[in-house]
Amino acid sequence: MDKKVIELEEKFAHLEHTVEELNNVIFRQTQKIDELEEILKHLSSQIRQMNDKQDGGDNEVINDRPPHY
Repeated sequence: MDKKVIELEEKFAHLEHTVEELNNVIFRQTQKIDELEEILKHLSSQIRQMNDKQDGGDNEVINDRPPHY
């Protein structure tokens, strides 16, 4: 019986470690997503500003389609 309890405690400790590692991965991914969202906002703002500076002709940056369309 004691051997079984020890095995369960070892498995539990291993699972706790795995959960902690996964939580750390999720935390880092969340930080990276936040960073990428900020970059995206900045780039979107730059594109809008570039588009606003144009004359409104056929060269609108946002609405341009690549030549293969």
